[in-house]
Amino acid sequence: MFDHLGRTVIALPAGSYRFEVQHQPRPQVLVALKSSRVEVGSATTVRLQSIQIPTPKLAVQGFRRLELTQLGIRSILPTGAVSWKRNAQAENVSLVLSKDESYRIRVFGSNEYAQVALWKELKTNEIRRIQETAETMVRSSFGWQSESLPPVAAGVKLDFPDSQYEFPITNNSLFLTNRRFLKLGYWFQIKNGRKVVFHPRGYVLPQPPTDHLFELGGPLVGRASAAILTNENLGSPNARQLWTDICLMDPQGHILDHQKSSIDWNWEVQMRDGAAPPKPPLTQEDVQRLGNVTDTVLLKARYQLDQPAELVLSPERFVARKSKRVSTTSPAYMNWRTSAYLAKVERSLSEIASEREIPLTPSYRVKLTWWLNGGAVGGHGGTTMPLSGMTGDFNWFKHPWAISHELLHRFGYGHDEDMNRTDRVIQKRFLEHKWFVADHPNHVPEFLLQPNADLTEFVPGKPVDLLNLIDLERDTLSGEWKLKNGVLFTPTSSGGRLKLPVEAPASYELLMVVTRLKGRDTLGLEIVAGEKNNGTMLALDGWLGRACGLHFLDGRGGDQNDSTYQGGIFPDQKEHTIQCRVTPESVEVDVDDNRIIDWHGDPKRFRHSSDSAATRGRELFLAETKNVSYRISKIQLRTIKSPE
Repeated sequence: MFDHLGRTVIALPAGSYRFEVQHQPRPQVLVALKSSRVEVGSATTVRLQSIQIPTPKLAVQGFRRLELTQLGIRSILPTGAVSWKRNAQAENVSLVLSKDESYRIRVFGSNEYAQVALWKELKTNEIRRIQETAETMVRSSFGWQSESLPPVAAGVKLDFPDSQYEFPITNNSLFLTNRRFLKLGYWFQIKNGRKVVFHPRGYVLPQPPTDHLFELGGPLVGRASAAILTNENLGSPNARQLWTDICLMDPQGHILDHQKSSIDWNWEVQMRDGAAPPKPPLTQEDVQRLGNVTDTVLLKARYQLDQPAELVLSPERFVARKSKRVSTTSPAYMNWRTSAYLAKVERSLSEIASEREIPLTPSYRVKLTWWLNGGAVGGHGGTTMPLSGMTGDFNWFKHPWAISHELLHRFGYGHDEDMNRTDRVIQKRFLEHKWFVADHPNHVPEFLLQPNADLTEFVPGKPVDLLNLIDLERDTLSGEWKLKNGVLFTPTSSGGRLKLPVEAPASYELLMVVTRLKGRDTLGLEIVAGEKNNGTMLALDGWLGRACGLHFLDGRGGDQNDSTYQGGIFPDQKEHTIQCRVTPESVEVDVDDNRIIDWHGDPKRFRHSSDSAATRGRELFLAETKNVSYRISKIQLRTIKSPE
């Protein structure tokens, strides 16, 4: 507290100190005063001399008439800043600073087509004219993917550790920054006035100087997920509830925010037989009726962009996720949110180990599970957190609610002041880390999530071993599949369906080595082709071994359409090599170097049988009929050119 003459009196132990004042008496005035190091041994007067600087000028080489729009100033403290934003009440800013000191500043500016976001450390006299060269910054532009609805207006929202920045964009807009890591969300409006808003996701920009393109829009794909989770808020510690989610997603992984979008979004859940799903809390009979929710539940959504549309999706199972020390499962399309959450759990573990001097051995692991409760629980058996804490969190830097508290339980700490103190220290360090990153624009966080469940990127021509990626607990949809020593065995009597841990590229080649062990009937490979993700089943040795073909091509069975191959391909119990080549206009199948299917046409002619309508996106599946069994020793996928 300062008196009317700007003085204050404090009592301190003898020692070495720095002093500062950060204050914002009015929206257009920022005060940031600080001293050099002062030795205090007796009564000492510290004078914080100030100079006043009017609104700084922003100058970037090659960009004229830049106008300052935001300014933030940090001083000595490890957290916090004073900041100004241009508006009708504060069109200009006045800075009260110490002479011959250095400050960490954040500055945003713009002209008619360029936006600039810059973080620097400057001397007081350098702040009058903030200068930067284009060589220190990444120059980003914005482009709309094909099949996007033509926007009449659009904009982006950028999240940084210390601030946010929003601005409208056109095809000519540029964004320049010296920051490597940021989060970007965007919106666009179409001719009929409807607005579409997308949640943010993280991006790492290349090293400057370079150009970068943010690809926006594109064809929207429906994704859905479901799980039976505990919810003790329903009156019992073991009460269970069906959790469901359905959304639209762009090709870049941005999920549509249907609450902020004006698209008349409505959705519902029903059983595949048309009945309403059981209400919570679920009885044992309800759980048995739901069974494998991917087979029994449907999610439907209706919305309108340029015209009314409807989604009808079978939900996807949660997929396995893994970081350095933490494993969990989550909806397959929530990559960014899961990645951010696991990264923060990893950071909490590291901070706890540092604070308490607890060694984290290489074998130390945390299994993270979810429920619908409002609380959380942690211990040696694992850590369970509210699912909403992950699905509703887009902030890379925010400390997840209660996570360090529950992790401390894993180390044997009870509810006492020592535990609470450590928890507060961890949360404080999270805040300090956020501001540390703000001060270091070249910082790139470690993306700890291992994308072993959603392999979507391939090196053209290089095969990917899918057998090595299969997780039977995660990928089995029905039947008793087995993996032994890297070899896959199909169910022996019940039939089954297995999701391959991959999203197929536009053109691809799938190579399998298969041995028939028992029976003579269909081994199916559900494939996807074309930009609309049209799918069908390649039926091998179907119809009791009498034919092969693309099942339900033009609505007709694989034994009686343009793709049909009369005869079987597994006449004996020896290995046979199947090579299936798929492009947007063709499907070619070779068995032991003999061409059995050579189909060319529009994949819109593909149809799914009613029992395999759950194929979503560009996922691939294996399927098998009853009373047969196959041994699969190789499944490889590689990207090919279209046409090759």
